[in-house]
Amino acid sequence: MRMSFMTSAAFNQNPSKAKKEASERPLVITDHGEAAYVLVSYAEFQANWKAPKTLFSALRDPRADEREFEPERVGFDDRTVEF
Repeated sequence: MRMSFMTSAAFNQNPSKAKKEASERPLVITDHGEAAYVLVSYAEFQANWKAPKTLFSALRDPRADEREFEPERVGFDDRTVEF
């Protein structure tokens, strides 16, 4: 994901420019050269950060087939056991 960067001084001088950039992609606001805040559109916030994810939903492949996993059954009839 590409991000835009803006200093905190530039943000304070022109917040409308920051909102315009944040509507296109996340905007990182720096303070003394270090990333301090991220400004994103509300739609992107809702899609990515607002709803908590379960471990299952985070690791689940949405393109995966919905079938249950059924491994092949292993038999021990033909094996000899030595003690």
